[in-house]
Amino acid sequence: MTRIRNVGGKITETTGGNETLHAGKDIIYNASKAINIKGNNGVVFGQPGQLTDLRITKLEGPYDETGKLVSEIRVGQSYSYLATPTRTPTASEVLLLKWAAKIDDGEITEIRAGGVHNQLSNGKITVGIRVNSEFKNVKIYAYFKAASESVSVSATGKSRYPMLVLQGSRRKGKNRENTGTALDMLAGDYPENAAGFEKLRKQLYDETYNLEAQDGWFDTPRADNAKADSDNRMKQVKEYCNKSDDELFRIFKSEIQGIYSSGKIETVAGEMVDRMKSNSGGEYTNKDLTDAVIAHGNSKTFIAAVKKVVDEYVKEKKGEISDLEITDDGKGKLYDKLVRDGVDNPKFSDWFSGLGITINDVWAYQIYITDYKVNGSNYEMKLEYIYYDHFGLDYPDIQKYDKSIFYSWFVLQHFKGYKPFITKLDIVGPLNGTF
Repeated sequence: MTRIRNVGGKITETTGGNETLHAGKDIIYNASKAINIKGNNGVVFGQPGQLTDLRITKLEGPYDETGKLVSEIRVGQSYSYLATPTRTPTASEVLLLKWAAKIDDGEITEIRAGGVHNQLSNGKITVGIRVNSEFKNVKIYAYFKAASESVSVSATGKSRYPMLVLQGSRRKGKNRENTGTALDMLAGDYPENAAGFEKLRKQLYDETYNLEAQDGWFDTPRADNAKADSDNRMKQVKEYCNKSDDELFRIFKSEIQGIYSSGKIETVAGEMVDRMKSNSGGEYTNKDLTDAVIAHGNSKTFIAAVKKVVDEYVKEKKGEISDLEITDDGKGKLYDKLVRDGVDNPKFSDWFSGLGITINDVWAYQIYITDYKVNGSNYEMKLEYIYYDHFGLDYPDIQKYDKSIFYSWFVLQHFKGYKPFITKLDIVGPLNGTF
């Protein structure tokens, strides 16, 4: 290896301790005038010796951030390795330890992981190594002179993709605070008796009373309105509780298809009612429903906003995206940028098409980067947008919508115990740009 240093002025090197210069071959100084080497105690030139007599006898790793030895490592994530030398090295010798990697069937290649990154701990030299390119298998080497198969460790690769980079404040199946199950995902939570009816009546009363937020002068009519409204709703609920399950599902399906949906989504809506009748719960997907959401203007607006903040981040970080990954239950670095731009969960309030009743308001979403390639200052990325919604009702729905379909649905779910389910919409698309 050659190092050439050209300067037009003076070079000054200062150290508080020793400075050691080693070379495997010649050391050459050239100057147009004199070369002066001075020392307070004189200058001593000795016979050349080996750089070090140290060898690495054992290599351990990879260790994850918790100190656990693992056999599978994730692309772009740092793991620790421990090299055991034949004796305790000096501080300058620690810097001499080199590291190399062999990725899949490639050549053994030195990596920039040693030098000042090497740390001495309990007689072992440790360093953090990150493999940034995709691979199936990797072998790591530690050495002073030449890499050896006898002092190496192997690991299999785990792709960094799909990488979760953004999610909303709410989680699928959870309430708004993410502290428990969402009310519209509960089933059989009201007994068909006086206690169950009274529980619901009080909730409906409070819902109406709180919605009619008026001055104290109007508390009496406000309370009267809440009582009348809740009594009327409870009369309907009790009547529907007396109907058979088959009759309730007949009302539910005939109205969701005949009134609240059309076209392909009419078929989807009927399928969703059938799924609820099967009482299987879980997650539901449908291509026609997904296609309708993709074509909707509100979804297009949301996706465009996500692309905008992702592209801004890539440009700001010059193509480095490792820190975008969400590894906890947080919302991610990009969420505040969406809030800044006034972007909220996609909503579909158009009842005629069927999206208003089958989806309405996306409850939770997650955005993943599924692939990422960089070529110079250009990048190509694949994004996956996952929407989650609850196909279920809670009591504010029957307070808001005094319709037979909602009474049938609510009674089937909350009194008869038919399970709601989560609707999942999976959308993929490219994002290309420059930084």
